Amino acid sequence: MHQAHELPKPPRGRRPRATGEKNGRTSQAPQVVEIPQVVQPSRPAPPSHPPQPPRRAHPQQGPQTPAEASGPRIPPTAETAWRTAEQIAESLRPRIAELWAEVLTRCTDGDQDLAGKVYHVLSGSHLLGELWRDERIDEIHIHGTQVTVCGGHGVHRVPGFPDQATARRAIETIKAARDRTGAVVSTVNGSVVVSRRDGTGPDATALVVGGVVTEEQLAQIEQALRRVQAVTVTGPAARIVVRALASLIPAGSRVFVAAYARLPAGCLTAAVPMEADYVVGVRPGAAAERMAAAGQVGALIANPETQIPTALRFTVSGQSAAPEAGSSPH
Repeated sequence: MHQAHELPKPPRGRRPRATGEKNGRTSQAPQVVEIPQVVQPSRPAPPSHPPQPPRRAHPQQGPQTPAEASGPRIPPTAETAWRTAEQIAESLRPRIAELWAEVLTRCTDGDQDLAGKVYHVLSGSHLLGELWRDERIDEIHIHGTQVTVCGGHGVHRVPGFPDQATARRAIETIKAARDRTGAVVSTVNGSVVVSRRDGTGPDATALVVGGVVTEEQLAQIEQALRRVQAVTVTGPAARIVVRALASLIPAGSRVFVAAYARLPAGCLTAAVPMEADYVVGVRPGAAAERMAAAGQVGALIANPETQIPTALRFTVSGQSAAPEAGSSPH
């Protein structure tokens, strides 16, 4: 890099002498030499104003560079992170119970039964969650803090909830999960009934084994149904008892299936009570009950709407929820 030197300025009033000038004479016409201004590149002149930060251009202003034309680079956002979290959660969902079990078993020093109880407390389902996992149980009846279960092993009471607040929370949890679990939650005579949508429940023989009815009572019920008479059952577990007794209806009969009932094996479905030989279920309707009272159809009715005359009337009650038989001759 070379260093520039400033040439001395000529004094005022005198022109610079041209080359070849001697003793006031010139050999040629004078030349005017313009000296360009030289700026030292190593020392730029300081700006008159301090530099300002560049302004962000409006997206619609100015030409776009090729990078901008192809689209700006967008950093990951919270929305993207949530989508990723949802994908991971969806992949873990089938194993969530297994993962919880592994963690809680470590917390309970290997006690799997206690770990299961801790899991159901955390989920909010409490006792209902544990009972629902037992596939032998077809229905769970909650009255306050008391709990009665019905299933293939009979009808009996189990240790209930510690308080009503816990019971209410468990019921709401089961309600919220009914689409996933197939649970049906209903209220019968002040009790909340949690039942399986596709459950089978006990048959008539299982009721005898579970101590719900005696063999003598079972024989009386079977005889009444063969005579196309009416049998009613009332109480929180009435639906499960009627469903079990339906196996006594003779094969080949036309049956009108009301709420919370299923078609007995070997029978045909009747669309309306007028076409039926028997009516089975919970509160089949005033018309069906009048037909049963008049002896036009046989009936197994749980918690009837009206006090109809019956051949046998049962009430599900007591510690073991065993029905008490009572003959009604009218």
